Amino acid sequence: MSNLGKNIRNLRMKNHLSQAALADLINIPSQSKISSWESDQSLPNIVEAKKLSQVLGISIEDLLSNNFQ
Repeated sequence: MSNLGKNIRNLRMKNHLSQAALADLINIPSQSKISSWESDQSLPNIVEAKKLSQVLGISIEDLLSNNFQ
């Protein structure tokens, strides 16, 4: 799992969100996209990354960080 995938998963869980709930909050049609990000099968585009950072309360830089926990 990449740092981005791991960070998305950890932040989602920290915020007590299911993949479906997070997908709904960032206006994507299916939780399968969240799953693919968390498992490093795909990456969010810049618009999706911005929405993720806003919903999860973290900067895009920290979302991508190797040092974020």
